Amino acid sequence: MIPEKMLAAVLHGPEDLKVEEVDVPKPGAGEVLIEVAANGLCHTDVTYYKAQIPEKMRIYPLILGHEAAGKVVALDDSVEGLAIGDSVLMPPVYGCGECGYCKSGLDNLCVKSNMLGGTRDGAYAQYVSIPAQFAFKMNPSVELERACVAADAVSTTYYALKERVSLQKGDTVAVFGAGGLGLAALNVAREMGAGKTYAIDVRDESLEAAAKLGAEPINSKGKEQLFKELKKMSGDKIRVALDCVGLGVTIEEAFNTVCKGGEVAVIGFTLDKATLRAGNFMGLQKRIGGSWGCPTRLFPEVVKLLESGGIDFDVLVSKFYDLIDVEQAFKDLESGNIVGRSVIRIPH
Repeated sequence: MIPEKMLAAVLHGPEDLKVEEVDVPKPGAGEVLIEVAANGLCHTDVTYYKAQIPEKMRIYPLILGHEAAGKVVALDDSVEGLAIGDSVLMPPVYGCGECGYCKSGLDNLCVKSNMLGGTRDGAYAQYVSIPAQFAFKMNPSVELERACVAADAVSTTYYALKERVSLQKGDTVAVFGAGGLGLAALNVAREMGAGKTYAIDVRDESLEAAAKLGAEPINSKGKEQLFKELKKMSGDKIRVALDCVGLGVTIEEAFNTVCKGGEVAVIGFTLDKATLRAGNFMGLQKRIGGSWGCPTRLFPEVVKLLESGGIDFDVLVSKFYDLIDVEQAFKDLESGNIVGRSVIRIPH
């Protein structure tokens, strides 16, 4: 039986987060109610917590959490293709379905996009309601407490590698940043048939995790013009680079690292500036572009990747927290005490 009240981590203002009792949401027309199993912890959560976002984007009170998985416990009579008890993965961002971006398959760029824990209440809660078409059914054998990180970290890197840089089998790949996003990128690249992979970070613990995914670890601490070393090591064969950090210097290094005709995707959230040599765009035919989230049309492919066992959650997920300890999880993430992704368990 579904209760009337639930526990949720509610943000009431900058750094004012309380785990408290609130009403269980009631699914509207075409919606489903999800009993949340767990949430992956993302730096985006911390930016909302600390109000490091434009003032017009701040909504209070707001339940945080956008990287979630759970089970369907209630649904509107009009919903088809889902049943009570189904395991589902939820995209963090979904579109209006009406704008030009949505109609062209890019609902991640929707002008009226909905974001769990951003524009509407999220999943640091025992229950969350979402439109049924954005609840992607998974095999019940998938472990929800760890698979939740696929909603953002895995889906984001899958989209970047498949469509923003068009990874080809055998490509040599460099990933700048071996945090949760970077480790997911290395894992996905491996499953998509990449050849040699390099992981660049300043933390030995993260590089050790990257090595478990088959990457050659490169500690960049104190190094300038790292691209020269990478070109020498690879024989100037790095065709694809992903920036999972979001610093101007790492974006520059990624762009300088790729060979002629190389491609770079920037997926680390950034407000930083980067300086790139214009001649490299024309004379060397390099390409660089941003990559934001993942269109929901690709989520069935992400689910297949999960169900195939291709994602090494033993490497990607390193720590679990109870919902009551969510603020401590934020502090640990900010201080660099987490390797890969951490997960917030939701009690029931």
